Amino acid sequence: MTPMSVTPLRLNLPAEMMRLGYVLLTRLGEGASAEVFEARHPASGRRVALKISRGDIQEAEAIAARFRTAWNVGRGLRHPHLVTTLDGGALPDGRAWMAMERLVGRDLQAELDAVTFLPPPRAVHIMRQVCEALLVLHRRGAVHRDVKPENIFLCQGGHHADHVKLIDLGVLAVPTDDPNRFHEPTGEFIMGTPLYLAPELARGERPGPRADLYAVGAVLYHLVAGRPPFDGEDPTEVVARHVHERLVPLDRLVEGLTPSLVDLVHACLEKDPAARPGDAAVVMAALDSCSHDLTWGTGPMPAMRRSAIPVVPRPGIAAEWARFAEVIEAAVATSWQGLKRPVEIDAAMEWVGAARETLRQAAADAAVRRERADLRARQRIAAQSRLDGQFRQVQAALKGARDALRAATDEVEKAEAKRSEIDETYRAAVDELRALGTQAEPRHFPPVATSIRELLAARNEADQQLAAARDAELRAVDEVASLLAEHAEIERAATELALEEQDEGFRQEQLAQRAADTALAAQRAFENACLRLYMDHVERAGRQR
Repeated sequence: MTPMSVTPLRLNLPAEMMRLGYVLLTRLGEGASAEVFEARHPASGRRVALKISRGDIQEAEAIAARFRTAWNVGRGLRHPHLVTTLDGGALPDGRAWMAMERLVGRDLQAELDAVTFLPPPRAVHIMRQVCEALLVLHRRGAVHRDVKPENIFLCQGGHHADHVKLIDLGVLAVPTDDPNRFHEPTGEFIMGTPLYLAPELARGERPGPRADLYAVGAVLYHLVAGRPPFDGEDPTEVVARHVHERLVPLDRLVEGLTPSLVDLVHACLEKDPAARPGDAAVVMAALDSCSHDLTWGTGPMPAMRRSAIPVVPRPGIAAEWARFAEVIEAAVATSWQGLKRPVEIDAAMEWVGAARETLRQAAADAAVRRERADLRARQRIAAQSRLDGQFRQVQAALKGARDALRAATDEVEKAEAKRSEIDETYRAAVDELRALGTQAEPRHFPPVATSIRELLAARNEADQQLAAARDAELRAVDEVASLLAEHAEIERAATELALEEQDEGFRQEQLAQRAADTALAAQRAFENACLRLYMDHVERAGRQR
């Protein structure tokens, strides 16, 4: 429960990971703070990504502690847009490790390197998913603090095009860089990437959720404009520009953007955190409006002419499909105005309406389940944090109590030695007095008597000192015993909490995942219904021509 110091111990990493249940397969990459391997979990056959902190750097112990904080926040968390943290812990040499789901695809920075910028609808779609992930982290009391294209992963084979996973919790912050976490407070040391760094982080202030929203605005600006809001070769200069320099308006760099998108990006990039959107949910709602405006325009829906055929949206973009359903329904109503509609068209219209309501209910249930799981997890994290803090306090107190016990025992030994020394002198003086026998003369008596009187006083004082030393030793023994009992009680509570996490926490996450799957299935059913109506409309409209 306490951080381990990184030591020069030479560790056979493949053998140690095998002991922990993972077979290393290949090295995927290495960064400034960690190595990443592909591994296989023999028991399940699952391929995972193993991230192991580096032990050969100056900040090795701090990096390992941050890994363990990330594990504490991410373990058990199941969310479609957060990389799943499966396992983790500390290695015998002090390094930390995490097993995460193995993602296939490429990060958003690689995509930007290939295409320079993204069409605004695609950029909005990607950042909307990022905000979903941030909402979960923020509800758990964590701030990601390093939202950037490299940490936004575009998965191959996802639920839809550009299925996003937010990765790398390595520099996340928890409340006040929570001293009850594994890592130490950051203080004024700047954490994060300069290109997307919120001004308050640049000033070394305490990170909050709105720092992540600033990064969302900065990344969205970059995606649409093809350049970050503030750029430069010198990181220090870039950081200073975030704090002091006025933003070049996005619509000055890119023509044809909707006001809703420009306003949202600028709001996220406000220097003052209080002037930014309130939370990730607010940004998500604004992004949905942006998606609508970018796809359908900002004005009222135009009057449909007979047999109007709208363009089919991209799969998986909920806001676009919601508007598409409205458009195709209006087109059908216009096309068959004053005419008897075929039963197939009526059935398709009813299917769309029923699928829309099912989707609404499923999405609402998924949101409730997700929030419930996040709340329970936040409570467990807070409880674990308290236990970690109590454990460290008891460990420190126990060390002090043991030191006090050793000191008290030393005092007892010194008092015993002093008493023994006095007793030996006393015996010699008594022997001298005995030697005088009954023939002692007054002229011989005073020196011996004086010596004995002094020794009697010294013996009494030595006895008192020894008694006091033994009392102090007994109190120290009692203190150690009490702290050991408290230590055991904290460990028992931690074990119970871990069991609760494995049982109730896992169940809550599974319920949230099940609800998310149901909402996804409802979205697909809604798309199916819309397509059925669309195809029936196109077919019937063609016959009418």
